[in-house]
Amino acid sequence: MKPVKLEMYGFMTYKNKTFIDFTKIYDSKIFIISGDTGSGKTTIFDAISFALFGEIQREGFNSKDIRSDFLGSDDPITYVDFYFEIDGKNYRIKRIPNQKAKKTRVNVNVSHSVEFYKIENKNEILISDGPQKTDKKIIEVIGLDYNQLNRVMILAQGEFSKFLKSNSDEKAELLSKIFSSYLYKEIEEKLKEASKNSKRNLDMISNSLENEIVKNELLGDKVDDELIKLKDFQKIIDIIEDLLLESEKNIQIKNDEKLSLNKNLENENSKLNFYEKENEQIENYKNLFKEKEKLLEDESFYKNLKKDLVYAEKSIAIKPYYESFLDLNKSQKDLKTKLDFENENSNFIEKELEENKTYLGNKDELLKIIDKKKENIVKNLEILNKFENLQKIKDELDKNKKAFEDGKNYKKSIENNLKEKEKINEKIRKKSDELLDFSRNLEKITKKSHNAYQKVFEIQNFYEKAIINDEKIKNLNDEKIQFDKANKAYEKAKILLDRAKENKKSIQINEFRKDLKEKGICPICGRIYKGEIEFLESFDLDIEKIKKDYFDLELKINLSKDKISDLEKSIDFNMEKAEDVEKNLQNYKNEHENLKKSYEKVREEYEEEIKNKKALENEAFELEKIIGDLENKLENLGNLNNIEELENKFKIKKEELDDFDEKKVIENVNFDKKFVENEEGRIKKIDEKIKKLEKEKSSSNSKVESLSSYIKINQEKILKAENIFENKIRENFKCIDEFLKYLEKSKDLIDRKEEIQKYFENLNNISIRLSSLKDYANKEKFETDKIKEKIENLKNILEETNDAVFSLKLNETRLKDSENEIYSIEKNFNKLKNEDGILYKLSKIADGSLSNVSGREKLNFETFVLSHYFRKILSLANIRLKEMTDGQFTMIRKKQTNDKRKNYGLDIEILDANTGKIRSEASLSGGESFIASLALALGLSDEISMENGGIKIDTLFIDEGFGTLSDDYLEKAIRTIEKLSYDNKFIGLISHVKELKDAIDAKIEVSYSKTEGSSLKVVV
Repeated sequence: MKPVKLEMYGFMTYKNKTFIDFTKIYDSKIFIISGDTGSGKTTIFDAISFALFGEIQREGFNSKDIRSDFLGSDDPITYVDFYFEIDGKNYRIKRIPNQKAKKTRVNVNVSHSVEFYKIENKNEILISDGPQKTDKKIIEVIGLDYNQLNRVMILAQGEFSKFLKSNSDEKAELLSKIFSSYLYKEIEEKLKEASKNSKRNLDMISNSLENEIVKNELLGDKVDDELIKLKDFQKIIDIIEDLLLESEKNIQIKNDEKLSLNKNLENENSKLNFYEKENEQIENYKNLFKEKEKLLEDESFYKNLKKDLVYAEKSIAIKPYYESFLDLNKSQKDLKTKLDFENENSNFIEKELEENKTYLGNKDELLKIIDKKKENIVKNLEILNKFENLQKIKDELDKNKKAFEDGKNYKKSIENNLKEKEKINEKIRKKSDELLDFSRNLEKITKKSHNAYQKVFEIQNFYEKAIINDEKIKNLNDEKIQFDKANKAYEKAKILLDRAKENKKSIQINEFRKDLKEKGICPICGRIYKGEIEFLESFDLDIEKIKKDYFDLELKINLSKDKISDLEKSIDFNMEKAEDVEKNLQNYKNEHENLKKSYEKVREEYEEEIKNKKALENEAFELEKIIGDLENKLENLGNLNNIEELENKFKIKKEELDDFDEKKVIENVNFDKKFVENEEGRIKKIDEKIKKLEKEKSSSNSKVESLSSYIKINQEKILKAENIFENKIRENFKCIDEFLKYLEKSKDLIDRKEEIQKYFENLNNISIRLSSLKDYANKEKFETDKIKEKIENLKNILEETNDAVFSLKLNETRLKDSENEIYSIEKNFNKLKNEDGILYKLSKIADGSLSNVSGREKLNFETFVLSHYFRKILSLANIRLKEMTDGQFTMIRKKQTNDKRKNYGLDIEILDANTGKIRSEASLSGGESFIASLALALGLSDEISMENGGIKIDTLFIDEGFGTLSDDYLEKAIRTIEKLSYDNKFIGLISHVKELKDAIDAKIEVSYSKTEGSSLKVVV
């Protein structure tokens, strides 16, 4: 990854908009960021880190500190805008932190936001927005996460020396984040937890066995604690089997007792049932006898109702005959009415039929005339057809005579059109060349416009800086004026303060003299004083206020001095004035605008020429169509028949038709056609009307015959129905009036039929039941209380026996359940016992406990994996360390420790080639320690790059530490860094070391003002 451009506003110490174009210092390969301590050098890297990941690599840093303290809530939004390049692809990321700033109004809460773009052909394509999504996308594009990037690309101030001196646990914590070795730690923890769970499960099984035996009181007395502790499952099962055998014997004894009791109870229940049934029958007889006596009281009333019901049912049976007789009489009346109507309708149809036959006339004669007319039409149509054929021959003759002349004309037209087409094609070719010139001209204007725009952009940035610079000069002048005023006021205040101090002394002396005058005794020596007292002149001056004003002015002058000093440092007095830059800017803007207008004008001309070319192409296409049509016509002229044959044919046909007048023939055909059409239509219409009337007449006659027949048949039915009805009345009633009387009452009587039947059924049933119970007429009830008491006693004894059997069976079930549970516990115990041994060993291997023997390192699983990475890091680091120390120092991994309780394996020792001895890294001098730390940091960077699929790290930033180096080591460190740049690496150093500043041409010079914060200048 290579930085391209960085723009920030209001970021930490940078109050104003700050822009860095890294491409200007690409060729230098190495650049230095220099400035005083605290001036804002490291903040440049912080801005890059924040833009990419929204985080800053500073210990204890609060995200609220991102927005510059120089800005208020009425200032614009703080942002960082970073352009970078990876593998030839350009990207842009703009990030805004949480802050209170001016948006649409002042003091607005602005949330953390980010936009990530890919730049293709100068177009920005949005890849993602929103912090969470973008952070993932950044890792995907760069190939490194936040922790890895800050170890690979940005070697932060004090961080890489801390890595050298940190212990194994601290290194493990850092490397774990970089290489995601927490997975191995999780495996170790899971194995440890699994081993603990296994132990816990074994304890739970022991508890389960004890609980199972304790909860069953039968076992609690028989199984002692020793068997439980020893987990002697077999002996416990044997005890349960003995108890089950004893329980079966006791259950059998109780079941025999139960059988005897059930037999006695059954006998007593049978006797009780017999007595109770007999008593029930005696009671039934008494109740039925009383019920019969009550029913007999209404017997006469229900007998009369029953008699009336018989007549009512007869009237209902005769009712259909009566209704049939009435319906037949009504039907006869309706049929006679319909017959009268049909007779009238038949007479009307007969009359209309005669009228239509008269209007039709002699149909046969009329049809002969029509046939004659049709023959004439056919003959005349044949003559007209001959006239038509004659005209066709004439037209063909005229056409062929004209064809020869047309052929000549067609050829001439084709030649003329071909010449015209060639002229147009030539014009089209010229237009194409002109359009190509237009296109090239547009391209030149576009290029000039782009260059002008680029110049406008550059001068605009310079203009903004010039405005700020001019503003600072104005502020400096204003500040100097204010300083002069304040200085004059300060001098006056100083004089006034001296005067106030003298005045204060005078007042104190006067107070002393006043006391002396009043008391006459000197407060110092105690002598009596009788002389005249003279008072000093004094004034009413507020010394505290004068002091405050004096010190306020002094503070104001000091602040003004600092402000003047800061402004003088930050002002570039050689910079052009903003108004001069603005003129130059306006010239380029005008040039850019003129180029835009020129482009539009040329573009319009270009579009117009395209339209003209299109019109010419359309014109050429139309000519091509005309030529094609003419060629087709010319080709068709070759198919003409012989003209002489056509002329002879025409003469013969014309002679045949000389006796006929074509117009007269057409008139005759039309007249005959109209006559035939009218007469045939009239005949057809009258025929259809006659057929319809004849059909209606036939239908009407049929209806008259049918109705007459129905009336005759119906009359016979009436007589028959009347005879049947009268016979039914005579058979069942005295007269028709009696029939009608019972018919009227029939509904009420039928409704009470069920009541009547039920009364006589009840009376009959009771009589039958009394007859069947006659043996119980004079019997007395049996006594049952003593039998019931005996049965109750037997039941109680039986219940006690059942309870005893249930209790025995329950104990047996509990014993069997306990036996099954203990079998299950034994099975789980044997299984878990084997697993526990395996898990315990795996857990101890993973946490390094089994390594706690002589000659073997005590490394947990994660540290073991990290030690693999660490060996590779040291190997890469030692290549550079040997170069920088002329082979004196080699870093080696420490494999032993004095404290076996701690993890180790990531500690570093130094092999000194000069002495051949191994020593602690703490014994290195400050410069040696920095060199070793730098080599280690570069080795870590290389390993991360290789581990992440060989990611190419194009850029490296190294922050501070060079001040501790001797001249020799500094030279070697610079040489090593230069070698890095040979690999096409872009390297930035942060340092205030003068030798580095002098040795490196490309610089970013950072300065700091108490009023304006940090600012920078790129020097190439």
